[in-house]
Amino acid sequence: MTEDKPHTTAKKIEMAANIAIIIAAVAVVLVFVKNYLQKPAEPPSVALGSKFALQNVNWQSSTKNMVLAVSTTCHFCTESAPFYRQLVEQCKQQHVHTIAVLPQPVAEAQAYLKNEGVTVDEVRQSTLSDISVGGTPTLVLVDSGGVVRSVWVGKQPDTKEKEILAKLTQ
Repeated sequence: MTEDKPHTTAKKIEMAANIAIIIAAVAVVLVFVKNYLQKPAEPPSVALGSKFALQNVNWQSSTKNMVLAVSTTCHFCTESAPFYRQLVEQCKQQHVHTIAVLPQPVAEAQAYLKNEGVTVDEVRQSTLSDISVGGTPTLVLVDSGGVVRSVWVGKQPDTKEKEILAKLTQ
C-alpha cells in the first residue's frame, strides 16, 4: 500500500501539471486572438455625400473645393509635395478653391507649406478627428454646398494622381 501512495501522488502532480499547461495554452490563444485577429477600430473617415466638417468655410466661393489634410510630421505628406504643387496649380487653372488643414498651428503649417512650395488659398488648423479624417495625407473634393464628392487617402500612385487631376476638370 505504501508503494501506491507515491505512484498516486505522482499521477496527481502529473494531472495538475497537464491542467496548468492547458490553461496556459488557452490563455495564450485568447491573447493572440485579441491582439492579432480582432479587427482594429476603424479610424474616422470622410463619407461621400456627407457635409464636410470644417467650420466657417465659404464653400460657395467655388463650385469645387480641394481640401488637403496634411501634417508637418507626416513623411508621406512631404513625399507627396511635388504632386501637391501640381495639384494646386491645376486647381488655380480650374478655379478650384484650395484649403490646407493641418493639426499644427497655422503659422507652423504655413511655414511647412511654403518650404514645400505648396501655395494654397487658405490654411486652417484642426484636429483630424474633428474633420473625420483618419490619417494624413487625405485629399477631399468638396462641392459648393460643402458636400464631399471624392476622397483620396494616403500617398497616391501616379495613376491615382492623374485621376485626381482629371476630377478637377469634370
